[in-house]
Amino acid sequence: MSDIKLVIAIPTAGMVRMEFAYSLAGLMTRLAIENLPSHPKKTLYAAMSVASSSVIHANRENLVTGALSQNATHILFLDDDMEFDARAIDILFSRKKPVVVSNYLIKNREKNRFSAMAPDMQTRIPTLKSSVGVSPIGFAGFGVSLFDTTVFKKISQPWFLPQWSTVTSTKYTTEDYPFFEKLREAGIPCFVDHDASKMVRHLGNSSWSWEDYSGSIS
Repeated sequence: MSDIKLVIAIPTAGMVRMEFAYSLAGLMTRLAIENLPSHPKKTLYAAMSVASSSVIHANRENLVTGALSQNATHILFLDDDMEFDARAIDILFSRKKPVVVSNYLIKNREKNRFSAMAPDMQTRIPTLKSSVGVSPIGFAGFGVSLFDTTVFKKISQPWFLPQWSTVTSTKYTTEDYPFFEKLREAGIPCFVDHDASKMVRHLGNSSWSWEDYSGSIS
């Protein structure tokens, strides 16, 4: 069976929260001791790559380009404003999907919007107590997200270039929006993992956990 060559890709502006540092240390320790329980017959080679600048989309572009040059089979994006349980990463791997991400609350005061959107790009997908397994998505944030590197070879660069929008109040999209748009156009299936999502927190002046959701339940 083929090996797993994982690049843990961290885009950062240069400073990280202790919660993120602690989570990363826990992940590296767990991978060193346990490998990937979901893939017991495969050998895991894990390397960490950091891109530090104030330009987030350039950081991501450089991280992916570097991972492909190393012949990585998988890229795990870890944003430096995330806190996570190391077990979440093996859950993502266990799904064996080309794109599988965690879901988390967007940092707004109301705590009522999750990052993941349904395939129709009209509604947000919440992670609730009853949410289990994976759901197809059209878009999500990169906070804790796993990609088979083959997806980057199927879509053209630039992968993460923000777009000018006349719809959003901010005018420019975030860098994740154009990337997932390319995936949708290429017919690459993407999923959110609700079980892994319950093991992450979005960090800011407060923290955003799936349990804090105050939006409606459909």
